[in-house]
Amino acid sequence: DMMFLFSKQLKQGYSVSLAIVFLLLSGTAFADAKTQLSALLNSYSSFSAEFDQITVGENGRSAQQSTGTLTLAKPNRFRWQTTTPAPQEIIADGRYLWIYDPDLEQVTRRNLNPETNSTPAMILNGQIDALLERFTLTQSADTDSEQLFQLTAMDAQASFGVIRMVFHEQVLSELMLEDSLGQRTTIVFRSAQRNPELSPAAFEFRVPEGVDLIIDGTE
Repeated sequence: DMMFLFSKQLKQGYSVSLAIVFLLLSGTAFADAKTQLSALLNSYSSFSAEFDQITVGENGRSAQQSTGTLTLAKPNRFRWQTTTPAPQEIIADGRYLWIYDPDLEQVTRRNLNPETNSTPAMILNGQIDALLERFTLTQSADTDSEQLFQLTAMDAQASFGVIRMVFHEQVLSELMLEDSLGQRTTIVFRSAQRNPELSPAAFEFRVPEGVDLIIDGTE
């Protein structure tokens, strides 16, 4: 699930990522794709949505399914809350990243370093220049209502080799990440809102009573 995506990258010190068959575009086409993607990702300062997530193994069989909500405010604040099949929360408050697993009665806290964000966080924050240091960008669909972009990792050992983003009516509607082992995670956003009014309290986290706190890394 999404917690795994974030945790997988966090365990690698926020290293690159959350090479298929697209042809290289010309410099002009690349610039157009970069300009369009940048405009779409930077058209909002806050974002909220419900999500459905499915992870499929390389054999094509469904491995995991989950649902939940996402709330985000730039820069570097978000709350990713999984409601089914098991409650989990990932909260970035601008200083720390909190990973809370109620079933384990455990919270992990890590420093949030904007310079080494995970790939999903860079996408949601609209950090295009940082992304293009690690990925090549192509655009395979561009209509009045829908745009499709693909990021392909330059490093064959990157955690995620291919990332696709679908925008519908200029709103991010689908995010697909394929890892180096061929496992594919697709996240579909529903009831998305751009620039909703959000209270700072939406990104605050307090360790619940009786829950163990694990501090990961030097603070």
